[in-house]
Amino acid sequence: MDRKHFEKRVSESKEYKNLLIKLENIVGNYCYNGNIQNYGPGGSWEGEGRWFRYPITLRSGDWKYKRNYLSNDIHPTELATGSYVFGANQLSIIGALADIIEYLEKHHDLKI
Repeated sequence: MDRKHFEKRVSESKEYKNLLIKLENIVGNYCYNGNIQNYGPGGSWEGEGRWFRYPITLRSGDWKYKRNYLSNDIHPTELATGSYVFGANQLSIIGALADIIEYLEKHHDLKI
């Protein structure tokens, strides 16, 4: 989905915008690192590995910032830039979710 179409759709539909935000939150909470060492209260060993919320990176003009959540008041232009940054790589999670929603609407009668 191109950016202008995306921004128009997000601006015109609160339900669509809220769905994107909710889906991103679900995906972002599915990160796991098996190498994290877990110590509980008093330094007790609780095993290896931990689930965590992966931060989403957004852009506003030339400025980049990270969030652990997206609020409903985010501007469509900034929302469209949402990605997960993995070193030199990035996953445009908001664009991917928008394309998935569009696919489901066209091929599986999803109604938002």
